[in-house]
Parts: sequence; structure tokens; C-alpha cells
Amino acid sequence: MKITFILSFVLCCVIATAQEPVQLEVWTTVKGKLDQFEFPLGISGGLSYVPQFKNGAIPHAFIVNYRPFDATFEQRDGKVLTWGFSTPTDTINRYTWGGKNFIPIFFPDINGDGQRDFMNKNALYFYGTVEDLPDTTKQYQYPSNVQGYAKMNNDNCDDLYYYGTSPAIVNFVFGNSQAGTYQTARVISTYLQKDSQLEEEMKAIYKNKQGQWRLLTQSYGWKSGLYKRIYQSKKSALRLYALEFTVVNKDSTIVTATQIDEYKDPKWLEFEEDYDSKDPSIWSPFNSSKLLYQSDHYPKILYYASMNTMPDKDKKYDSYATFFDLTNDKIVPSYEKISSFLLLGSVLKHSVDGDKQEDIIRQDGDWTIKILSIDNNGFPVIKFIFQTESILPRGRMTHGFSVNDISGDGIADIACLFQNNSTGNAIAILKGQNITTSLEDKTYISEPYPIPSTTQLAIPLYIASPHHYTLHLFSQTGKEVKVLFDGDLSSGSHTLHCNISDFPSGTYILRLSDGTTLIDRLIIINH
Repeated sequence: MKITFILSFVLCCVIATAQEPVQLEVWTTVKGKLDQFEFPLGISGGLSYVPQFKNGAIPHAFIVNYRPFDATFEQRDGKVLTWGFSTPTDTINRYTWGGKNFIPIFFPDINGDGQRDFMNKNALYFYGTVEDLPDTTKQYQYPSNVQGYAKMNNDNCDDLYYYGTSPAIVNFVFGNSQAGTYQTARVISTYLQKDSQLEEEMKAIYKNKQGQWRLLTQSYGWKSGLYKRIYQSKKSALRLYALEFTVVNKDSTIVTATQIDEYKDPKWLEFEEDYDSKDPSIWSPFNSSKLLYQSDHYPKILYYASMNTMPDKDKKYDSYATFFDLTNDKIVPSYEKISSFLLLGSVLKHSVDGDKQEDIIRQDGDWTIKILSIDNNGFPVIKFIFQTESILPRGRMTHGFSVNDISGDGIADIACLFQNNSTGNAIAILKGQNITTSLEDKTYISEPYPIPSTTQLAIPLYIASPHHYTLHLFSQTGKEVKVLFDGDLSSGSHTLHCNISDFPSGTYILRLSDGTTLIDRLIIINH
């Protein structure tokens, strides 16, 4: 029997892990509210982070869309403010951004002057000044579907890339030292040129482990059905291209795309479409997908996708989430089924569990934040669970990303924006804290052993205060499986033993409670 343990946080849970163990706690929360017109006051729908803003004068600049509490209905668009958060209660505005709802989400240097520039999601671009501020008198209008930027043609200016319009797969805007005079280029799909009833879309642009540019696309054919467009499975494919950028002169760059691999699911090829289907869930090859894990510290490049395949004549399709390994310039399917909630996650810029590999943050359907790590096989493993009730009851997390260390303990923190249409929105900063400095006065569950185990499991506990405790085992859905312990425990270290031979394989929750505080730890049992 093999048992894998996953660490988690629930309420004021404290867990010890290897290397640089971290606990999460709410460092600050700023809440908005709703008014009689039912639009959020205070925090609205945008959040951005600019470290060392104004040349370091604001080490942690959080840009928020803010609607003043005395705003009228006509003023509901509000202002875009900058909060510094030098202390947990610091919400004094440090800078008001020009432009209606201007919240920068990209910070390239498109003219190569050494100053970061400011781009928002609404296709507006402000040039940065030597004061590290946006120059609102100089702006550049760019396509609203920009997906990212990078230095692609080695001229020290950042370049933009965005979705193409058929027959183009992707378009580029190349930076230039003379602001506003930007050359463009596009990659044309030979498949779209030959077939008017075909779609091919850019899904990711990235560098492989050898530093070469790659383009990943999804392609699917279609027919006009009686009720709606019907996708043709036989034409569906994932395609991988090598991208080359050839600089002719400072005003000219040629982009060449060479296909190097293709993937078609065998089950797609067997399916015969019903072109007159009344089925509202008509088949398509992909629901959602993204290059979720491309890390300098991880040996693989992983592309996660929500797939639809053809099982048998009695079903329309099967839908499941899986991932592909793109590491060696091949599209290698894993055939592993994972939670589709993973596709809603965001990769942090730091590790929470101390293994140096960037972790993933996402919110699950149970209104909890989950921190996941990617194991050596590409499989997402839950490391931490953080309840959000103390931040915003039933709030939907719309933003979650790493921020530099705010609390001063040398560990990166996490900023989140939650939305609730009943109570208003909230911003929370979850402080990462080295747990080895904070265990002495807190009750916690240490790592159970042995690993692997046959029948008996030992569960070490540290009890800070004597009390009556219960230790329950729950299924991941919250159903109680067994009460493992119910009795008094004195202060200090204890070890509880339980028989696990009768428990089927799956994910379980160990829950220690004194009637007031809950401390959870996840375990996965594999028979």
C-alpha cells in the first residue's frame, strides 16, 4: 500500500513541510459593498501589481478600480487608485491613473528606453517616463486582444503578439526606439488558405528549453448544420510550429513558422458527425486549454486542455481534462485525467511548499483556495487548502498572483481579488510565513508515517493547550468516514494510531478539533 500525503491549511491550520515550509494567513483585507443601485462601491473589478513603482518609492503598488462610497450612479465607473500597503491598514491613495478605467496589466519596454511602459486590457498604451510614471500625453492604440510580449527579434525593444484573423494565426507588433512607428507582421496558416471551413487559433507562444520560439495552435473544421455550426472531428488537430524572426533592418522583421509536429486524437477520427443535430451540447474538440506550466525550475513544458473525444455509438462525447508534454518539441498526450478546475488556475512566481518549483493557485467550487504543485509526472497535487470565509463569504476569486515579500520575513506573498454580487468585492493579501518560527504556541498535525504503510498509520500531533479533542477522517466531499480519536489531550507531543486497511483508495481529510478551532490535513491513499 502506498500513501501520499498532501499538506493543507484550513482556518488557522499550521503545517510543517520540508525545506522552507510556509503557512498562509490573511495579512490584510479591504472590503467594498453594494448600494441601492446594485453596483459595487469601494473595490470594483480590477487589480494589478507594480513592484518598486515610481522608482522604488512605492515598493508594493496595488492598482485598484475604486468607486467612492459617495459616488452617484452616474459616477459608477469610479477612479483607478494606487495603494502602497506598507502596513496592513494602508489604503491611502499614492497615485491616480489617467484614462477611464485604465488598469495596466502588461509592463513592457516597447521603445527600448529602459523605462517600463504601461498597457491596459482595453488596447491603450502609455509610455513610461524617467520618474517611472505613465506619460498620458503619449499613448499608442494597439489591438485589444494582445496576449503577451517578449523580446523576439533581439533589438532590445519588447514586441507584442496577439490573435490573428483568418488566414492569420498570430500577429506581431515589433517595438521600435521611435515610439509609435511600429512594424507589424503576421503568420499565415496554410491550412486556412486551403480550406475556408476551418479554424486554426493560437493557443500559446513560448520558448522551449533550448531557447527557441514555439507556436502551439488548435485547429478544427466545421460545417453549417441545420441548427448551428457543427465541428468536424476529422479535421481537428493540435499543431506545433517553430518560429524564426529574421531582422532585415530596423524597420523590417520576417516571421517564419515551420510545422514540427501534429496531434490528432484517434477517437476523433472514428466519429461521424450528425450535421442536423438538435443536441445543444454539440461536439467540439476542446472546451478550454492553456499553457499552464512553463517554469525555469521544472524540466517539462506542460499544456493543459479540456478535451472532448468520441467513446462509442451510445454517447455524444466524453469530456475530460488532461495535459500534453511539449518539452522535446513533440505533442505527447498524457491520457491522465485531471480536474478541469485546474484550467482556472494561475501559476505563481514562487513556491509555497518550499521545493523551488512555482506553484499554482486556484479557487475550487467549494469556495476554498487551493495551492497545487506539479509532480514529476505532470500531475497536479494539492498542497494547501485555505478557507475564504474570513475574507468574503462565497466570494469568487478573479485574480490571484505572487507579490514580493510585504511582511518582511523574506517569503513572497499572494494577492487576491474576490467578487461577490451580494456583499461587494474584497482584496486580500495572504502572507507567506516561515512556519519553523511560529510552531511553539500552536496546535498542529505533523507528517503521518510510515510511508508507505501496510495497515497501521501513526499521526503525530502537537497540542499547545490541554483540551478535549476529536480527530475525524472525512472524504474529500466532506462526508465523515470515521472518528479516529475522541478524548482529552495534554499539552505537548502525542502520536495517535489508526488502522487504514479498510479505507478504499482516494483523498481524505484528517480533521483535528477542540470544538472551536479546526485543523485539517489531506492524505491520499493508493492501494
